[in-house]
Amino acid sequence: MNIKIKRDYGLDVLKGVGCALMVIAHSKLKMWDYENYLIWGNLAPALFFSAAGVTAIFQIQKPFREMLALYGAIFLFGFSYSGFLNPNFLSKLEFEIIQTIALSTLIIYVAEKYLKLNLWLYLILGFAAFGLDKLIYPLAFEKLEGIFIAPGLFPLIPWLSMFFFGVFTYRVKNIYNLIIFFIIAILYYFLFGLVMPDVNAGKWQFLLDFFLFSSAFLFLSFFVVRAMDVFQNPKLNRLLIFWGTNSLLFLYIHYTFIKFFRLFELQRNIEIIWNHPWLFWILVLTASTIVMLIILFISRWFELLFRNWFTWVTLLILIFAVPFIIDKPSYITYAELLLGIPFAVYYPTLSKMLKEKFNANHSHN
Repeated sequence: MNIKIKRDYGLDVLKGVGCALMVIAHSKLKMWDYENYLIWGNLAPALFFSAAGVTAIFQIQKPFREMLALYGAIFLFGFSYSGFLNPNFLSKLEFEIIQTIALSTLIIYVAEKYLKLNLWLYLILGFAAFGLDKLIYPLAFEKLEGIFIAPGLFPLIPWLSMFFFGVFTYRVKNIYNLIIFFIIAILYYFLFGLVMPDVNAGKWQFLLDFFLFSSAFLFLSFFVVRAMDVFQNPKLNRLLIFWGTNSLLFLYIHYTFIKFFRLFELQRNIEIIWNHPWLFWILVLTASTIVMLIILFISRWFELLFRNWFTWVTLLILIFAVPFIIDKPSYITYAELLLGIPFAVYYPTLSKMLKEKFNANHSHN
C-alpha cells in the first residue's frame, strides 16, 4: 500500500536557507575579513543533512532493493560533482556531499524500517557518531580519511550525526529542540567561550567546537521552522522552497557562477562589491535562480530521452571516462559539469523508472 505523505514545506525552507549559506561558504572571496562570514556558510551542511535524514524516513514504504538501486545510482552519478570541483577526483577517493547524503540516507532508512529505533536513540546516535570518529582517528587508518573519518570534505561517520539529529528534531516535541539548543549553547560557552569555530580546521577535521556549533544551529533552526506556521506557507517562501526543492541542481549551478565571477574578479573590479561582499552572494543567487528556471523550462523537451536506461548507463560511463579521455584539467571540470546537470535535473525520472521496474518485478513474483 502506498501512503501519500503531505509535503512539509518547512524542510524545503531549511534546504533553501542551506543553499543561500552554501553560496557564502563556496565564494571564499579573498578579502581580509571574509573568514568572519565563512563560519555561517559552513553551517549549510547541517541543514541539508538533517533534512535528508527526515526525507529518508518518508521512504520506508519503498522496498530495500529499490532504495539501494536509487541511492547507489545517486552515489555514483554524484561523482560528476566531485569531478566538477576536482579534475583529479579519481586519483584519491574522497566523499563529497552527494556521496555522504546517499549512504547516510540508506543508513537512516535501514534504521527506521528494520531496526525501528526509539526516537531518543537517534539523539544518542548523533553524539555517538561524532565520538566514534574521534575514537577511530588515533588508530591511524589513513585510508579511511576523507571517506569514513575526518579529516576530509564530507566523511561519512562524523557527518552522519546530522542525519540522526534531523530525524530526532523533526519528531520530538518541539520544546525539546529549544531545550537541547540551550544545553549545547551553554556547553559550548563553557568550553570555548565566545570564540567562533575555526572556519578551516573546524569543518575539515570536524572538531568539537564545529560539531557543537553546527548542532546548536540545527536544533534552533528546526525549533524556529516548526514553531512558526509562516514557514509552511509556499507563497511567502517561494524562493527558498524553489532552491530547496531543486537543491541538487543548485549545487552545480551556483558553483558555476562563483567560478565564473571569480575568474573575472568581479569582487575586486567592482568597488561596491568589494566593500559589500553580500552583493556578490546576491549576484550568484540571482544568476543561479534565472539559469535554473531556464534549465527546468527547457528540460521538459528532453525528458523522453532520460526515460531510457541506455541514456543513464551512457551518462554514468562518461562521468568516469572523462578523466581518461580529456587531458586538460579545466576541460574535465567543464565536461563533468555538463554531465552533472542532466543528472541533477532528471534524477526524479530515474527514481520513477526504478519504482516501475521493482513494482513490475514484484507483481511477477
